[in-house]
Amino acid sequence: MTQLFGYNGKIAYIDLSNQKVDIKDLDPQIAEKYIGGVGLSVKLTYDLLTDKDYEILKSDPFAGINPLIFATGPLTGTATPSSSRYSVTGISPLTGIWGEATSGGFFPIALKRCGFDAIIITGNADKPLYLFINDGIIEFKDAKNVWGKNTRETIELIKKEINDDKIRLACIGKAGENLVKYAAVINDEGRAAGRCGLGALMGKKKLKALIVKGKKTIEYYSKDELISKGKASLRNIHNSFAVNFFSHYGTLIYSDMGMVLGDIPANYFTNTEFVAENLTGRALKEQYPVLKYACAGCTIGCGRITITEVNGEEIEVHGPEYETMAAFGPMCGILDFNPIIRANHICNLEGVDVISGGVSISFLIYLVENKIALDEIKKKLSDINLEEIKWGNDKVVLKLLDKIIKREGIGDVLADGVRIMAKKLGVDPGLAAHVKGLEIPMHDPRAYAGQALTYLTCCTGANHNKGDFYNIDGDAASYPKMRKGDRFDINGREASVMAYQDLTNIYDSSVICNFTHVNISTMCQLLKATTGFESLGKKKLFMKAGERGSNIKRLISCKLGITKKDDALPEIVTRVLESGGTAGFKLNLSENLKEFYKIRDWDDNGVPTNEKLDELEI
Repeated sequence: MTQLFGYNGKIAYIDLSNQKVDIKDLDPQIAEKYIGGVGLSVKLTYDLLTDKDYEILKSDPFAGINPLIFATGPLTGTATPSSSRYSVTGISPLTGIWGEATSGGFFPIALKRCGFDAIIITGNADKPLYLFINDGIIEFKDAKNVWGKNTRETIELIKKEINDDKIRLACIGKAGENLVKYAAVINDEGRAAGRCGLGALMGKKKLKALIVKGKKTIEYYSKDELISKGKASLRNIHNSFAVNFFSHYGTLIYSDMGMVLGDIPANYFTNTEFVAENLTGRALKEQYPVLKYACAGCTIGCGRITITEVNGEEIEVHGPEYETMAAFGPMCGILDFNPIIRANHICNLEGVDVISGGVSISFLIYLVENKIALDEIKKKLSDINLEEIKWGNDKVVLKLLDKIIKREGIGDVLADGVRIMAKKLGVDPGLAAHVKGLEIPMHDPRAYAGQALTYLTCCTGANHNKGDFYNIDGDAASYPKMRKGDRFDINGREASVMAYQDLTNIYDSSVICNFTHVNISTMCQLLKATTGFESLGKKKLFMKAGERGSNIKRLISCKLGITKKDDALPEIVTRVLESGGTAGFKLNLSENLKEFYKIRDWDDNGVPTNEKLDELEI
């Protein structure tokens, strides 16, 4: 095997159905072309699935052939700032297409050092288990004692069972066990690989947790150069105005600014105006003891641990972050931190994606407030009165969240996400706020046309982490290939959206935090110093690696049934608002989508052409 720098050089193939393990070498050519993280994972998935598998997965994404992949990248745990990141991928139970999520914390470095670059998990176990990987040794462990436990209990019990406080875990709570389709994977108590329902995929596989430990030393092509470039990029991060704000107030620094811009949706995307000063990072500090939290090796420290009291007990809550605040706050008509913090804590404990959870609950409130599908909703209610379901009723929001986790009554409907909710309740599908089945995040599409186009064309559906273009037009990030402009006009800048999606794919393949906004030249230098791959040190070929990942993800989703008709925003988020930061703006991206297809070299139905696939060597 050719020596690989920046990698373990090994991939673990684990079949839960028969508890078999196969270890293979990482192909250096695949490493160079797809880097690692989500890029490596999508290539491995593409090579694993057959045409017959795609047909099976179309009707049942929970089928055992669905590969759940945990992966790190060559920059994970290096001198690169904010590089304690990992990825989780699979065919999403929520959307039925390609799904991916990333998370930080301390787990990623342990995952990198356990001996494998990717852990591919297929099959469905017949009883609950967890995997323990220690310096390349993989063990199957009975999880009967932790099945039914929340994530904090699971971490505590497994550490006692293994008798080792130094292990790191990624696990699911009851939401994943009960196959809530937007269940999250939780690590380090409050870090979440939240989007796309990959926690539900773990639940179906009866995989309660992945436990890792290791002392593997990774060799780098030029360690001195890696350290030098890492220090230089760290200085740039420290000099960033936006990053300093994140450090002081966390992601909630955006609460009032976002409201002024009309970027924070309220009352289920029907307005963007609310008393934002109640929900800022400063307001949180004034109301609660708040501790700064940073992932391993990160100097930004955007995370927050809030100390509060629940039922007379003092607890530490990881968060709330911006998305949680908006999803359980103004989206549900709530302008008080207390219920938002409690919802955040429940989502951490039981493994729920806060975005999909908040959007699904606010959708129900919207339907009831507007007297839509009341008869169908009443059939699903048991201990909740219809009159209780209204804007600002924090008690019913928390009750609905509990029912989602348990899949009880109306919660069983909400647990499938807004697209299925609309079908089950018989309402206009244009009222369901999603793209390709993934709920729209807390950045209103009307606020930034570039972000709206990103939602349309994103590999997973509506996902602000796979191209946060609002940061480009909002002056929080700057790259030579991404042209800034009028935030309401993306005409002539479709190529910038494409390039930013490709760059984000490289971040998630490397794997580093995209809050750092490391520039392209520096990324090239870091990857070259880490891996020694000449191509990754050249900007054009570097961006080609990102483009390759974006296209193979799209190709997988097309094989699962995605067409041009799925690249659309629902009517609920394109309505012209009468007031707020986007008042009077009409969103129409039909011509922009055509131009995007043309630049991407996709055909009229949104499928990558054979010429493009040949060019990218897919």
